[in-house]
Amino acid sequence: MRKARGYAIDLGSATLRILARQGQRVLRMPTVAALDFEGRICARGAGALALQGRRPDMLRLVRPVSQRSVADPLLAAHLLRSALRELSGNSRSKHFDYATLCVPDRISGLQTDALLDVCDSAGLRRVRLVAKSLAAAAGSGIPLAEPAGALVVDVGTERTSAALLSFGDVIVESSLGVGGQNFDTGLIRLMRHRYGLLICPAEAERTKVLISQAAAEGGSSVPVRGQDLLRGLPDTRDVPVDELARVPLATYDAVARRVLALLSDSPPKLVEDVHDRGLVLCGEGARLHGLADRLRERLHVPVHVPDQPGDVGVRGAWDVPTV
Repeated sequence: MRKARGYAIDLGSATLRILARQGQRVLRMPTVAALDFEGRICARGAGALALQGRRPDMLRLVRPVSQRSVADPLLAAHLLRSALRELSGNSRSKHFDYATLCVPDRISGLQTDALLDVCDSAGLRRVRLVAKSLAAAAGSGIPLAEPAGALVVDVGTERTSAALLSFGDVIVESSLGVGGQNFDTGLIRLMRHRYGLLICPAEAERTKVLISQAAAEGGSSVPVRGQDLLRGLPDTRDVPVDELARVPLATYDAVARRVLALLSDSPPKLVEDVHDRGLVLCGEGARLHGLADRLRERLHVPVHVPDQPGDVGVRGAWDVPTV
Protein backbone atom coordinates (compact mmCIF):
# COMPACT_ATOMS: atom_id res chain seq x y z
CA MET A 1 0.00 0.00 0.00
CA ARG A 2 1.35 3.43 -0.97
CA LYS A 3 2.32 5.64 1.94
CA ALA A 4 0.46 8.95 2.07
CA ARG A 5 2.56 11.99 1.24
CA GLY A 6 2.15 15.26 3.08
CA TYR A 7 3.27 18.77 2.23
CA ALA A 8 3.84 21.99 4.16
CA ILE A 9 2.74 25.01 2.12
CA ASP A 10 3.30 28.75 2.44
CA LEU A 11 1.34 30.53 -0.31
CA GLY A 12 2.88 33.99 -0.21
CA SER A 13 2.12 36.97 -2.41
CA ALA A 14 5.63 36.85 -3.91
CA THR A 15 6.77 33.25 -3.40
CA LEU A 16 5.08 29.87 -3.03
CA ARG A 17 7.05 27.51 -0.80
CA ILE A 18 6.40 23.79 -0.43
CA LEU A 19 8.24 21.16 1.62
CA ALA A 20 7.41 17.45 1.47
CA ARG A 21 7.00 16.01 4.96
CA GLN A 22 9.92 13.60 4.66
CA GLY A 23 11.90 15.91 2.39
CA GLN A 24 14.65 18.45 2.93
CA ARG A 25 14.45 20.56 -0.24
CA VAL A 26 12.09 23.51 -0.15
CA LEU A 27 10.55 24.16 -3.54
CA ARG A 28 10.31 27.89 -4.18
CA MET A 29 8.23 29.29 -7.02
CA PRO A 30 7.44 32.96 -7.66
CA THR A 31 3.67 33.32 -7.22
CA VAL A 32 3.15 34.90 -10.61
CA ALA A 33 2.13 34.00 -14.14
CA ALA A 34 2.37 35.72 -17.52
CA LEU A 35 -0.97 35.84 -19.33
CA ASP A 36 -1.81 36.99 -22.83
CA PHE A 37 -4.72 39.35 -23.32
CA GLU A 38 -7.10 36.44 -23.84
CA GLY A 39 -6.23 35.13 -20.38
CA ARG A 40 -4.11 32.18 -21.48
CA ILE A 41 -1.10 31.28 -19.33
CA CYS A 42 2.12 31.74 -21.30
CA ALA A 43 4.61 31.24 -18.47
CA ARG A 44 4.62 30.84 -14.71
CA GLY A 45 7.00 31.33 -11.82
CA ALA A 46 10.54 32.35 -12.72
CA GLY A 47 9.70 32.01 -16.41
CA ALA A 48 7.01 34.65 -16.04
CA LEU A 49 9.32 37.04 -14.18
CA ALA A 50 11.85 36.72 -17.02
CA LEU A 51 9.23 38.19 -19.37
CA GLN A 52 8.50 41.19 -17.15
CA GLY A 53 8.64 44.42 -19.14
CA ARG A 54 9.72 42.67 -22.35
CA ARG A 55 6.36 42.32 -24.11
CA PRO A 56 3.95 44.72 -22.41
CA ASP A 57 1.99 44.89 -25.67
CA MET A 58 1.21 41.17 -25.53
CA LEU A 59 1.63 39.93 -21.96
CA ARG A 60 0.67 40.97 -18.46
CA LEU A 61 2.00 39.61 -15.18
CA VAL A 62 -0.63 38.50 -12.68
CA ARG A 63 -0.05 37.74 -9.01
CA PRO A 64 -3.01 35.69 -7.75
CA VAL A 65 -2.32 36.32 -4.05
CA SER A 66 -2.11 39.81 -2.56
CA GLN A 67 -2.38 41.31 0.93
CA ARG A 68 -3.35 37.97 2.55
CA SER A 69 -6.22 37.44 0.09
CA VAL A 70 -6.68 35.28 -2.99
CA ALA A 71 -7.32 37.64 -5.90
CA ASP A 72 -7.42 34.98 -8.64
CA PRO A 73 -8.44 31.55 -7.27
CA LEU A 74 -8.09 29.66 -10.57
CA LEU A 75 -4.59 30.95 -11.23
CA ALA A 76 -3.53 30.36 -7.61
CA ALA A 77 -4.75 26.76 -7.86
CA HIS A 78 -2.91 26.30 -11.16
CA LEU A 79 0.38 27.49 -9.68
CA LEU A 80 -0.06 25.36 -6.56
CA ARG A 81 -0.89 22.25 -8.61
CA SER A 82 2.14 22.83 -10.84
CA ALA A 83 4.44 23.14 -7.84
CA LEU A 84 3.00 20.02 -6.18
CA ARG A 85 3.49 18.06 -9.39
CA GLU A 86 7.09 19.21 -9.62
CA LEU A 87 7.82 18.26 -6.02
CA SER A 88 6.05 14.90 -6.28
CA GLY A 89 7.89 14.02 -9.49
CA ASN A 90 4.65 13.25 -11.34
CA SER A 91 3.69 15.83 -13.95
CA ARG A 92 0.22 14.28 -14.40
CA SER A 93 -0.91 13.97 -10.80
CA LYS A 94 -4.42 15.26 -10.19
CA HIS A 95 -4.68 14.48 -6.48
CA PHE A 96 -2.35 14.87 -3.50
CA ASP A 97 -2.83 13.36 -0.07
CA TYR A 98 -2.71 16.12 2.53
CA ALA A 99 -1.08 19.40 3.45
CA THR A 100 -0.45 21.79 6.30
CA LEU A 101 -1.03 25.36 5.12
CA CYS A 102 0.53 28.37 6.86
CA VAL A 103 -1.97 31.22 7.20
CA PRO A 104 -1.79 34.71 8.75
CA ASP A 105 -2.44 34.93 12.49
CA ARG A 106 -5.42 37.17 11.79
CA ILE A 107 -7.54 35.84 8.93
CA SER A 108 -11.23 36.16 8.15
CA GLY A 109 -13.61 33.32 7.43
CA LEU A 110 -13.90 34.41 3.81
CA GLN A 111 -10.12 34.45 3.39
CA THR A 112 -9.89 31.00 4.98
CA ASP A 113 -12.57 29.61 2.68
CA ALA A 114 -10.80 31.07 -0.36
CA LEU A 115 -7.50 29.42 0.59
CA LEU A 116 -9.19 26.08 1.21
CA ASP A 117 -10.94 26.32 -2.16
CA VAL A 118 -7.58 26.93 -3.85
CA CYS A 119 -6.12 23.84 -2.16
CA ASP A 120 -9.14 21.76 -3.14
CA SER A 121 -8.94 22.93 -6.77
CA ALA A 122 -5.22 22.11 -6.80
CA GLY A 123 -6.05 18.50 -5.88
CA LEU A 124 -5.27 18.36 -2.16
CA ARG A 125 -7.58 15.91 -0.41
CA ARG A 126 -7.04 17.13 3.17
CA VAL A 127 -5.74 20.45 4.46
CA ARG A 128 -5.13 21.72 7.97
CA LEU A 129 -4.34 25.32 8.82
CA VAL A 130 -1.62 26.58 11.15
CA ALA A 131 -0.72 30.08 12.28
CA LYS A 132 2.25 31.35 10.27
CA SER A 133 3.96 32.93 13.29
CA LEU A 134 3.86 29.65 15.23
CA ALA A 135 5.20 27.73 12.23
CA ALA A 136 7.99 30.30 11.79
CA ALA A 137 8.89 30.07 15.47
CA ALA A 138 9.06 26.28 15.33
CA GLY A 139 11.09 26.41 12.13
CA SER A 140 13.50 28.82 13.82
CA GLY A 141 14.11 26.37 16.66
CA ILE A 142 11.88 27.95 19.32
CA PRO A 143 10.19 25.32 21.54
CA LEU A 144 6.49 26.16 21.28
CA ALA A 145 5.45 24.56 24.57
CA GLU A 146 7.62 26.86 26.71
CA PRO A 147 5.94 29.57 28.81
CA ALA A 148 8.67 32.11 28.02
CA GLY A 149 7.62 34.81 25.57
CA ALA A 150 8.95 34.63 22.01
CA LEU A 151 8.63 37.50 19.56
CA VAL A 152 8.49 36.69 15.84
CA VAL A 153 8.65 39.46 13.22
CA ASP A 154 7.87 38.25 9.69
CA VAL A 155 8.79 40.67 6.89
CA GLY A 156 7.13 39.78 3.62
CA THR A 157 6.90 41.48 0.26
CA GLU A 158 3.74 43.46 0.99
CA ARG A 159 3.16 43.09 4.73
CA THR A 160 5.05 42.77 7.99
CA SER A 161 3.56 40.92 10.93
CA ALA A 162 4.68 40.66 14.53
CA ALA A 163 3.46 38.13 17.07
CA LEU A 164 4.27 37.50 20.72
CA LEU A 165 3.99 33.81 21.55
CA SER A 166 3.75 31.81 24.77
CA PHE A 167 2.72 28.22 25.55
CA GLY A 168 2.27 27.49 21.85
CA ASP A 169 -0.28 30.26 21.35
CA VAL A 170 -0.36 33.75 19.85
CA ILE A 171 -0.82 36.16 22.77
CA VAL A 172 -0.63 39.48 20.89
CA GLU A 173 -0.25 40.10 17.17
CA SER A 174 -0.13 43.06 14.83
CA SER A 175 0.63 43.75 11.19
CA LEU A 176 1.14 46.65 8.81
CA GLY A 177 1.16 47.04 5.06
CA VAL A 178 4.88 47.56 4.45
CA GLY A 179 7.53 45.10 3.33
CA GLY A 180 10.32 44.48 0.87
CA GLN A 181 8.25 45.98 -1.94
CA ASN A 182 8.57 49.41 -0.30
CA PHE A 183 12.36 49.19 -0.72
CA ASP A 184 11.88 48.44 -4.44
CA THR A 185 9.51 51.38 -4.86
CA GLY A 186 11.92 53.70 -3.06
CA LEU A 187 14.85 52.63 -5.24
CA ILE A 188 12.83 53.16 -8.43
CA ARG A 189 11.78 56.64 -7.22
CA LEU A 190 15.34 57.61 -6.22
CA MET A 191 16.84 56.57 -9.54
CA ARG A 192 14.15 58.36 -11.53
CA HIS A 193 14.11 61.68 -9.71
CA ARG A 194 17.73 62.06 -8.62
CA TYR A 195 19.63 60.19 -11.31
CA GLY A 196 17.32 60.46 -14.33
CA LEU A 197 17.33 56.70 -14.77
CA LEU A 198 14.27 54.52 -15.27
CA ILE A 199 14.76 51.08 -13.71
CA CYS A 200 12.46 48.06 -13.74
CA PRO A 201 11.37 46.04 -10.68
CA ALA A 202 13.86 43.29 -11.56
CA GLU A 203 16.72 45.80 -11.48
CA ALA A 204 15.49 47.08 -8.12
CA GLU A 205 15.65 43.51 -6.80
CA ARG A 206 19.17 43.07 -8.22
CA THR A 207 20.24 46.35 -6.66
CA LYS A 208 19.06 45.24 -3.21
CA VAL A 209 21.33 42.20 -3.48
CA LEU A 210 24.26 44.32 -4.66
CA ILE A 211 23.82 46.72 -1.75
CA SER A 212 24.27 43.87 0.73
CA GLN A 213 27.27 42.50 -1.17
CA ALA A 214 28.96 45.89 -1.42
CA ALA A 215 28.41 46.62 2.27
CA ALA A 216 29.86 43.24 3.25
CA GLU A 217 32.90 43.68 0.99
CA GLY A 218 33.55 47.32 1.84
CA GLY A 219 32.45 48.64 -1.55
CA SER A 220 31.61 52.32 -1.84
CA SER A 221 29.14 52.27 -4.75
CA VAL A 222 26.74 50.05 -6.69
CA PRO A 223 26.18 50.10 -10.48
CA VAL A 224 22.48 50.52 -11.26
CA ARG A 225 21.34 49.79 -14.82
CA GLY A 226 18.36 51.28 -16.58
CA GLN A 227 17.12 53.62 -19.29
CA ASP A 228 18.25 57.23 -19.44
CA LEU A 229 15.10 59.35 -19.23
CA LEU A 230 16.42 62.09 -21.54
CA ARG A 231 18.09 60.04 -24.26
CA GLY A 232 16.02 56.86 -24.00
CA LEU A 233 19.21 54.78 -24.18
CA PRO A 234 20.53 52.07 -21.83
CA ASP A 235 22.79 53.53 -19.18
CA THR A 236 24.37 52.83 -15.79
CA ARG A 237 24.77 55.01 -12.73
CA ASP A 238 27.25 54.36 -9.94
CA VAL A 239 25.34 55.20 -6.77
CA PRO A 240 26.96 55.45 -3.31
CA VAL A 241 26.06 52.54 -1.05
CA ASP A 242 25.31 54.92 1.82
CA GLU A 243 22.71 56.74 -0.26
CA LEU A 244 21.01 53.52 -1.34
CA ALA A 245 21.05 52.18 2.21
CA ARG A 246 19.07 55.22 3.41
CA VAL A 247 16.16 54.47 1.06
CA PRO A 248 14.37 51.91 3.28
CA LEU A 249 15.02 53.54 6.67
CA ALA A 250 11.51 55.01 6.92
CA THR A 251 10.07 51.54 6.29
CA TYR A 252 12.39 49.98 8.89
CA ASP A 253 11.35 52.60 11.44
CA ALA A 254 7.67 51.92 10.72
CA VAL A 255 8.30 48.24 11.52
CA ALA A 256 10.10 49.19 14.74
CA ARG A 257 7.22 51.44 15.82
CA ARG A 258 4.71 48.68 15.21
CA VAL A 259 6.76 46.21 17.27
CA LEU A 260 7.05 48.76 20.10
CA ALA A 261 3.28 49.28 20.02
CA LEU A 262 2.74 45.52 20.22
CA LEU A 263 5.06 45.23 23.21
CA SER A 264 3.27 48.07 24.98
CA ASP A 265 0.07 46.00 24.79
CA SER A 266 1.74 42.81 26.01
CA PRO A 267 1.98 41.23 29.49
CA PRO A 268 5.03 42.67 31.31
CA LYS A 269 6.53 39.27 32.07
CA LEU A 270 6.52 38.30 28.40
CA VAL A 271 8.10 41.65 27.52
CA GLU A 272 10.89 40.85 29.98
CA ASP A 273 11.43 37.57 28.14
CA VAL A 274 11.77 39.43 24.85
CA HIS A 275 14.26 41.83 26.42
CA ASP A 276 16.38 38.87 27.52
CA ARG A 277 15.94 36.57 24.51
CA GLY A 278 15.40 39.05 21.68
CA LEU A 279 13.24 38.57 18.62
CA VAL A 280 13.35 36.29 15.59
CA LEU A 281 13.35 38.16 12.29
CA CYS A 282 12.06 35.97 9.48
CA GLY A 283 10.47 36.14 6.05
CA GLU A 284 12.48 36.87 2.93
CA GLY A 285 12.54 40.53 3.95
CA ALA A 286 14.74 39.61 6.91
CA ARG A 287 17.63 39.64 4.40
CA LEU A 288 17.16 43.34 3.61
CA HIS A 289 20.38 45.22 4.19
CA GLY A 290 20.40 47.12 7.47
CA LEU A 291 17.01 45.93 8.75
CA ALA A 292 18.28 43.73 11.60
CA ASP A 293 20.73 46.42 12.73
CA ARG A 294 18.04 49.11 12.61
CA LEU A 295 15.69 47.03 14.75
CA ARG A 296 18.45 46.35 17.27
CA GLU A 297 19.11 50.08 17.47
CA ARG A 298 15.47 51.08 17.82
CA LEU A 299 14.20 48.25 20.05
CA HIS A 300 17.29 47.64 22.21
CA VAL A 301 16.87 43.85 22.04
CA PRO A 302 18.87 41.11 20.31
CA VAL A 303 17.68 40.31 16.78
CA HIS A 304 18.18 36.77 15.46
CA VAL A 305 17.94 35.96 11.73
CA PRO A 306 17.70 32.24 10.75
CA ASP A 307 19.90 30.89 7.96
CA GLN A 308 16.97 30.63 5.54
CA PRO A 309 14.51 33.16 6.96
CA GLY A 310 11.96 32.71 4.19
CA ASP A 311 11.70 28.94 4.68
CA VAL A 312 11.11 28.74 8.43
CA GLY A 313 7.32 28.61 8.04
CA VAL A 314 7.23 25.42 5.99
CA ARG A 315 10.04 23.87 8.02
CA GLY A 316 8.12 24.34 11.27
CA ALA A 317 4.56 23.78 10.06
CA TRP A 318 4.35 20.13 11.16
CA ASP A 319 5.20 21.06 14.77
CA VAL A 320 2.21 23.39 15.19
CA PRO A 321 -1.27 22.44 16.42
CA THR A 322 -4.17 23.13 14.06
CA VAL A 323 -5.59 26.67 14.09
